Amino acid sequence: MANTKNILMALTAVDGIGTAVCVGRDGFVIDAAASPGADVDAIGAMVSTGLGSAESVGKELGVGNLTQAMMEYKNGVIVMTAIGRDAILAVVAEENASLGNVRMQVKKRKRDLEAIL
Repeated sequence: MANTKNILMALTAVDGIGTAVCVGRDGFVIDAAASPGADVDAIGAMVSTGLGSAESVGKELGVGNLTQAMMEYKNGVIVMTAIGRDAILAVVAEENASLGNVRMQVKKRKRDLEAIL
């Protein structure tokens, strides 16, 4: 049976994904597979705040529950998704990564993480 570290490492094996972090809603890191120099604790804190804000926007606009959030920056992309009620999966990808593949892989690994968390 897979564990969180194996699932996150499988994500970072995907071309273009450098960091994958699973955090609690409180921002504390549950597990991570990160590129050298990545501050996973800072990522965890920021991701929990960002996803909470994105969920609030969806509720206020009446568009339903958040399924996945993606933020594009000059040098990369962050994709976040809720894992059940208590955790969040976030991946950091390079700006030239295939966004369709990154989103598909996040959805696939979300199911894997939900099964064990």
